[in-house]
Amino acid sequence: MNDKANENKGYSKKALRETFYPFIISILVGVGFNYSPWALCLNFSGLIESSLNLFGILIGFLITVLTIINSIENSFTRALKDNGSFNLLILYLKHAIWGSFLSIVSAICYIFFSNWIIGEVEKYANTMFLMIFLFALLSSYRFISKFLKISL
Repeated sequence: MNDKANENKGYSKKALRETFYPFIISILVGVGFNYSPWALCLNFSGLIESSLNLFGILIGFLITVLTIINSIENSFTRALKDNGSFNLLILYLKHAIWGSFLSIVSAICYIFFSNWIIGEVEKYANTMFLMIFLFALLSSYRFISKFLKISL
């Protein structure tokens, strides 16, 4: 009976804040970048190439961690499952994997279509890429920091 009450209770306010901060920060930085006067002056080619390398490696690491976490059954994972933290950790991991994947896809699309994107459309494309890049970076950081905090 107590377990059912804990399941239906949901996450704490701190957990909800941690869940949504990569989204919120990415949107705020993107909107700020879109309205900044130097938005068109920046060269995104280096950032795009770096993001392909970084998130290509990171997505492989995160999928490996997902496989290991789901296959291990010990006192550590049982304790996480009992107090509901396991689902939150898996949610953070899914956000990091999907963020990394979206960053790779958007970087590849940006490379293919960069010659056709000019003017105001370029500004919006740069803003969108920056938002996806920041979301992937922040969600990956969030998962890694939480995973290290729990496991160490």
